[in-house]
Amino acid sequence: MPRQLYRSFQALLLLGMCTFLGFKAASGQLTYYINQRFVPLTLFGIVFLAVLAQTMFTEVKRARQHADQADAHDHDQPQASASANLWFMLVPLLIGVLIPARPLDSSAFATKGFNTNAPLVSADSSEQLFETDSEERNVLDWIKLFNYERDISQFLGQKASVIGFVYFDETLNEKQFLVSRFVVSCCAADGFAVAMVGEWDQASTLTQDSWVLIKGTVRSITLNDQVVPLILAESVQAVSAPEQPYLFP
Repeated sequence: MPRQLYRSFQALLLLGMCTFLGFKAASGQLTYYINQRFVPLTLFGIVFLAVLAQTMFTEVKRARQHADQADAHDHDQPQASASANLWFMLVPLLIGVLIPARPLDSSAFATKGFNTNAPLVSADSSEQLFETDSEERNVLDWIKLFNYERDISQFLGQKASVIGFVYFDETLNEKQFLVSRFVVSCCAADGFAVAMVGEWDQASTLTQDSWVLIKGTVRSITLNDQVVPLILAESVQAVSAPEQPYLFP
């Protein structure tokens, strides 16, 4: 591959990656892939890629304008391994473009299972959760409290209002289901599900993966030798998936 063509291909790859990430950022889908705390760093990376691509295009343009001087260098072609690396770099970009972005769902839940141990629990986070109104806590907040505090009796009887997607587990009875959310620490690859149990007389009317807002009173239940929160539902309302379906520890 001639050097000018090689450099042009490099610039196009950088521009393609820049455009892809820029589109994901503009559409709000960037957090389908990474934790939201890494978004500013990614935005900086997008700008850097754009500058680098522009620099390469400028270099190629200048080389063409001085074609006579460049002839001597055209024979100095990149090694075959270097050219092959460009094609390998193209693969993840094509995957990102061709496969629609979507958040993790019950298919990932089924393969990974769900976590009843809250990640990154600390005394500080627990104190903040105590100060939070019980109906403002999400699924991860409740799991944290039940894992961090030895005496969970103080939470039993409190009112809860959480949003999550429905997952039916064979270990539960016909009136019970899991209200689930995925937690992403770094990126979607390390995402894992956390869940509370919901108990509702009309649980059979719900569908897998549907998003619900469940309100009720907190009880406890033991799953896999772990005590987890259960919501004795007073109401279960179908809702749209939140703009940000993931929770971040």
